[in-house]
Amino acid sequence: MWILDMLKKKADSPDAAVISREQSLTYSQLWSQSETAARYILERCRTRNPVLIYGNKELEITVLMIACLKTGRAYVPLDITYPRERVRHICQDVEAELVFNCSEVSLEMDNEVQIIEREEIRKILQRPCQKEVPSEKYVKEEDNCYILFTSGSTGKAKGVQINRRNIENFVGWFSNECLEDNENDIVMNQVSYSFDVSVIPLYIFLGAGKCLFSIDKEMLDHTKLLFEYLRKSGINVWVSTPTFLEMCCFDDSFNEDLLPGLRKIILAGEILTKQLVSQLNEKFPKAQVINGYGPTEGTVLLSSCVITSDMMKDEKMLPIGKVLPDGEYKIVDDEGNVVKEGETGELIISSKSISKGYFKNPEQTQKVFFEVDGKQWYRTGDLIFEEAGLLYYVSRKDTQIKLNGYRIELNDISENLNALEMISNSVVLPSWKDGRVSFLTAFVTLLSRDEGKSDLKVGIEIKKRLRLRVPSYMVPKKIVILDHFPMNINGKIDRKKLEEEYL
Repeated sequence: MWILDMLKKKADSPDAAVISREQSLTYSQLWSQSETAARYILERCRTRNPVLIYGNKELEITVLMIACLKTGRAYVPLDITYPRERVRHICQDVEAELVFNCSEVSLEMDNEVQIIEREEIRKILQRPCQKEVPSEKYVKEEDNCYILFTSGSTGKAKGVQINRRNIENFVGWFSNECLEDNENDIVMNQVSYSFDVSVIPLYIFLGAGKCLFSIDKEMLDHTKLLFEYLRKSGINVWVSTPTFLEMCCFDDSFNEDLLPGLRKIILAGEILTKQLVSQLNEKFPKAQVINGYGPTEGTVLLSSCVITSDMMKDEKMLPIGKVLPDGEYKIVDDEGNVVKEGETGELIISSKSISKGYFKNPEQTQKVFFEVDGKQWYRTGDLIFEEAGLLYYVSRKDTQIKLNGYRIELNDISENLNALEMISNSVVLPSWKDGRVSFLTAFVTLLSRDEGKSDLKVGIEIKKRLRLRVPSYMVPKKIVILDHFPMNINGKIDRKKLEEEYL
């Protein structure tokens, strides 16, 4: 069911919808404040252009996103970690009339743009709701609900359009995969709203009447503070990237004692390793682990599966599961021919969850989207293979490099590093010189450190063990041992930061 229909049913409920530190927003407040905000947007905007919402995990953001849906407008969520220059470019791209700045950071835009600062936003939301917005104003099936800007190969961000039909298809499928009948569930709301995994707590769990417990940027920057709030949270459902969860697992106190009610762990956005799942099984033995896969262009996820003990015993990497029910897909080689089962190729997929394309960017849209018999298809750029009805993620097509004439998949090296019992996780990056790859560097985190061994000796041992698994030309020249990986705003491993600091 559509999120606005679900929220209207709880319009008089005193139950908490979102908790942010010591503050909370009830379902009743969410509904009435979003009505007030929607009226404000309708009064101030002459067009139906997208509305920018800038901030992190402030309570007002949830209200404003719902308000935009009530006015038939898409919202564009931008995290506070976005450089102001990029915010200005995006504002120009979508021709926004209105920017809600929920943060304490000052924004400078063109004179035509109305910037509503945080204090003014709070005053607006406290106004009494005079009259409800008629449902005829709500976003329609083909109307955009949100636009997420992702990095583009041209250096300019691409705006992925997700409409109501896309979201309803995703929610209709994934709700059955992850929702239970526990009315009082508390769901972690950690992922930045500018990253599509945040849609899972918002559209599925908030739309089902659950309570979201927000984790803000300051908590992410201070582990002690994070754990203090996690202990208070009572979280039952965890939603994040594997990298964020791995960072938490490095602390011995991150276990069932900290989160005794944790029953479900939903992970997406990156490769999920067996090492991490093993840690989770030990720390949270009663929690079910769900692995999800999907590009932003496919509305969060296109496949998923519950990780079983048989999958953990299998010599292959963990699967990304089965494609959603309405999905049609092909795995093809470079010439577009369908590969045999077990062979690797690019995943090309059609579903009602597939975006109609990039906002006002027909050139980039035509490169990866195409239509056949009225169905929208998308070239994912992801290399996949299928075995026994399950899909397995290999790598991005663009992570394939050439070194001394050898064609190498960087994730192939990483998978073999992760198979070593001493390693928790790894990333392999190329070093370039004169337009060519000169050597490879592996960044690794260890399951445990031997204080008697230097990083140099550990690196030598890692290389020695890796040579037993891959050809010598695939063994990285440098091994960099880290306590934990840096994260970007999406909670993924920040490869750019690794390059800047070490390469």
